[in-house]
Amino acid sequence: MNRSITLAVSVLAGALTAACAGPGRHPVGTNEDAKAAEVRRHCDALYSDARIDPVRSRIQLPISFDAAQDVERLSDRAYPTDAERVAVKALWEARTECRRFGESRLGPLPNYRAESEDALVDLFGDLHEGALTYGQFARKLLFIGARDKHARELLDEAQRARDSASVD
Repeated sequence: MNRSITLAVSVLAGALTAACAGPGRHPVGTNEDAKAAEVRRHCDALYSDARIDPVRSRIQLPISFDAAQDVERLSDRAYPTDAERVAVKALWEARTECRRFGESRLGPLPNYRAESEDALVDLFGDLHEGALTYGQFARKLLFIGARDKHARELLDEAQRARDSASVD
């Protein structure tokens, strides 16, 4: 199995697993670990779809909100060809099914991550439509990632403040 696909699935499963931890929910343990492993196996199979192959060198896999982009991808001025549009659609379908399956096993994503995923929907649509180059896609993904990271930091700060206030 492609190492980057396995990493993508691990990142998604980790995000979904983190979404399950919270007030009134059990921390990750044996049952949650088993569910996360089930999600990884399911998503590995989805991302191994050969229809995705034409864009594996153009789109950094795993698609991650916190991953750096290499200079070649950031500067890629090519628009998707017809064959690559089919691959972009297949990648989006795999990602969508992986998310759906993960949420069914591990619970919904936190709001900030759901908003990032919604922004990614638009980004994929623009790439598929040919309104973006691969480089523009990569740069916009970095922007979404920065917003996602900031939202996570704000959430963590608010949680620490609540925890501190409850101790006092």
